[in-house]
Amino acid sequence: MPVDLIQDDMEFTPECEAALVEIFSRYDKDNDGALNNEEIQAFAKYTNEAELEEIRDNLDCREEDGALLKGGFLQLYSLQTNAGDEEETWKDLKKHGYDDSLQLVKEADDDGDEKESSKQ
Repeated sequence: MPVDLIQDDMEFTPECEAALVEIFSRYDKDNDGALNNEEIQAFAKYTNEAELEEIRDNLDCREEDGALLKGGFLQLYSLQTNAGDEEETWKDLKKHGYDDSLQLVKEADDDGDEKESSKQ
């Protein structure tokens, strides 16, 4: 049985937040703490095999260029998970190499090909 993603107060468990932050960091190629349009599209294409439109409308983004901030990325998953779509959040976590205990067991390289995690 998978571990919990959210706590009783509707906040992410520390393990879930750490996994999501790690995934965010994979796509933040320029390490500026935000996902620009190219980085968002790379995330969307790998995760959902589709582009994300209007992602910035209701999420925490940088004002000057609309880049999705880490807080906005977490907000995206918080809204999804707390709206009762925990299964979709799990699907995304597993797509990015996490198991039912939120341990990273497979990583994806820049081409999206999976490889065994060196963090075991």
